Amino acid sequence: MDKNMQKYVEYLEQIEAELRYCTSDSKVESEQKVVDAMRYSLLSGGKRIRPVLTLAVANALGSETDNNLLRLSSVIEMIHSYSLIHDDLPAMDNDDLRRGKPTNHIIYGEGMAVLAGDGLLNLAYEELFELCNNMPELINVCQTISHNAGVNGMIGGQSMDMTNFQSDDQETSLQYLIKLQKLKTGGLIKAATLSGYYYAEAMQNSDLFSVKLKDLFISYADCLGLAFQIRDDLLDVISDEKRLGKSIGKDVRDNKLTFVTLLGIEESKKYENELYHDIILILKQIEECNVDIDFLSYFTSVLIHRDY
Repeated sequence: MDKNMQKYVEYLEQIEAELRYCTSDSKVESEQKVVDAMRYSLLSGGKRIRPVLTLAVANALGSETDNNLLRLSSVIEMIHSYSLIHDDLPAMDNDDLRRGKPTNHIIYGEGMAVLAGDGLLNLAYEELFELCNNMPELINVCQTISHNAGVNGMIGGQSMDMTNFQSDDQETSLQYLIKLQKLKTGGLIKAATLSGYYYAEAMQNSDLFSVKLKDLFISYADCLGLAFQIRDDLLDVISDEKRLGKSIGKDVRDNKLTFVTLLGIEESKKYENELYHDIILILKQIEECNVDIDFLSYFTSVLIHRDY
């Protein structure tokens, strides 16, 4: 097995173990049905992109994977999982399949699904507060996560997505869509990336960290978030339900503004390739700052070229 693939597998194993611990009987009141609903979505697998980014960025900057870093990465996955539960609700995207399984509200009902999402979000912030009690220097990490998960990030982007924006001008629509997805999809990707950066900075007394390096990681996250979403939009058209693990053709069905519905398949692929080229240049600049980008380069390629 390739060393980077092996590293990814190790990350996944560490993250899964931490997520199971965070929702174990010792951490939550397990006799409540809502906990079953929380676990159902949180522990249903997935690529764990956001927590992997947190671990990978911190490791690239010289920090080892310890219990606190794993806790931080799991927080971001809990927030992501809550957002998926709510996103699938009939009042939002109205989807009945996620990661190859019935969505949360199909199994537990709409009301319990809302509570499951709320429970995961609240549990994430409980973990963050406990982490900050142990490491007060991580307060900026908590602020970054809450900012990018809220109305200035993911929730704001979801709101824009539900607005049903219409314009006859393609450029106006494209700029709206870019802003929307930088918030909706890019918000948590940026939070995950910066969390790894800030964690490594807090753990080390080093002149490696600078405004320039932080800005490079922000640019990396912004481009990755857009490229990731374009790939999602493409897969909604060119993939199949069994491989993707969720419904396909929904964007056209729901008349949604996406990169594919706006630009078409070929132009979307072209834009995706341009973003990937930009990311490679950004990573090279990060490497010039004496940062090991080996795994980040591998993981970026996996995400952008994925077929599921």
